[in-house]
Amino acid sequence: MNKRLWIWVTAVFAVFAAVITVVALSSEHSYKKAILSSRLEGYADIVSRTDDYSRTTALLPNDIRVSVIKLDGSVLYDSYEPTEILDNHLSRPEIKSCLDGKDGCSIRKSETAGIEYIYFARRYGDVIVRTALPFEMAQRRFLHPDWLLMIIILLLFAMAVFAIWKLSVRADEDAEKESDLKLQSQKKRITGNLAHELRTPVTSIRGYLETLVDNPDIDQEKRELFTERAYLQTLRLSDMIRDISLITKMEEAPEMLSMEHLGIRKLTDEVFEEFSSNITEKGIVVENCIPEDLSIKGNQSLLYALFRNLVENSIRYGGDGIMIHLDCTISDSMAHFTYYDTGKGVSDEHLGKIFERFYRIPEENAHKAEGSGLGLSIVKNAIAFHGGTINAAQMQPHGLCFKFSLSLS
Repeated sequence: MNKRLWIWVTAVFAVFAAVITVVALSSEHSYKKAILSSRLEGYADIVSRTDDYSRTTALLPNDIRVSVIKLDGSVLYDSYEPTEILDNHLSRPEIKSCLDGKDGCSIRKSETAGIEYIYFARRYGDVIVRTALPFEMAQRRFLHPDWLLMIIILLLFAMAVFAIWKLSVRADEDAEKESDLKLQSQKKRITGNLAHELRTPVTSIRGYLETLVDNPDIDQEKRELFTERAYLQTLRLSDMIRDISLITKMEEAPEMLSMEHLGIRKLTDEVFEEFSSNITEKGIVVENCIPEDLSIKGNQSLLYALFRNLVENSIRYGGDGIMIHLDCTISDSMAHFTYYDTGKGVSDEHLGKIFERFYRIPEENAHKAEGSGLGLSIVKNAIAFHGGTINAAQMQPHGLCFKFSLSLS
C-alpha cells in the first residue's frame, strides 16, 4: 500500500473513532438524563396507584426518594424527611412543569439533602408524585456500559488498522522483490476493497449510535432495534478481521501453524452443528458421508475454516429447502473431497472469479450481500497449505459443486 493511501485509510478510521467519542461524550448528560427519567417515571406510576405511600416506597430501591406534593406546594409525604420541616415546593422547576400540564424533570442540588439529584415529577389528579435519585450515583451506575461500548468499537478500529497494515507490509515486500507492476495493481485493488468493506460496517455502527445519541427521547422499541443492528455490524466487522488475520497468518507465518492428526468426520460434524439453527430454519438437508475413521494431519483452525466457509456460503446464498452433500475417497496418500449443494448455483460469468479476495457475486438487492468476499479465498489458501487443489463447477439442473484434495500427512 502506498504511503499516501495508508495515511488516508488510517485517517478515515481515526476520524470515525474521534467523531463517535466526541459525540458520545458531548451528549452523555442528556442521554443519561433521558434513561434515568424514564426509570423514575415508572417508580412514580407505581406510587400513584396506592394511598399507603410509606409501604409502597419501602418496596422500591433504597436510593429512590419519593415525595407526594399537593397542588398548593405543601408536601404530603416524603420518604427521606419529616413533612413538617420541608418548605413549600411550588418554586421547584419540576413542580412548576407539572402545574403547567407537563411532566417535570430537572437535575439540581437538593435544598434539604445538599447533594445533586435528578428529579422526575408527574401530576396524578390532585397530587404530584415526585421521584428522585442521586445524580452522581446514577452516573456511576450507567457510565461503565457506555465506555465499554466505545472501547470495543475503538479496539475494533485498531484491529482493522493493524490488519490493513500487516497486509500492506506483506504486499509491499512482494512488490519490492518481484518488481511486478501487475502485482502492485492487484495490491492497490485489494487495499481499496478492504478499506471499503471495513468502512461499510463502521459507517453503519456510527449511524446507529448517532441516531441514539441525537434522539434521547426515541421510543424503547426503536432504541433496542438500533442497538441490535449496531451489535450485528460489530459481529460482521469482527468476522472480517478474523478472516483477514487468518489469511495473514497463512501467508506471513505458516511455520507458526501447528499440525496434528485430526478426525475429519468429527470436525465436519462440529461445523454442521455450529449452523444447526440456520439449517433447521431454512429446511436444509445435510448428508455428511465422511468416513468415521478418516484422519488428516493438518492445522485444526484452517481445516475448520475451510469447511465452515463452504457450509456458510451454501446457507447464505443457496436458498431454502436445499441439500448439502459431503463425501470423500482416498487414493495416492490424498483425500479427495466432493462438496455440493443444490442451491441457486453460480453462473459461468462469475465461476472463475469466486476464489479471488473480496469478490462477491452481485445480489439483486445490494444489502443482502453481507459476506466479506474472503471466505472462498480462505478455502483455496487452506487447501493449498495442506498440499491440495480445488475447482468449482455447476451442478445440473442447479447447484454448485467443489472438488478438492488434501494430503493425508
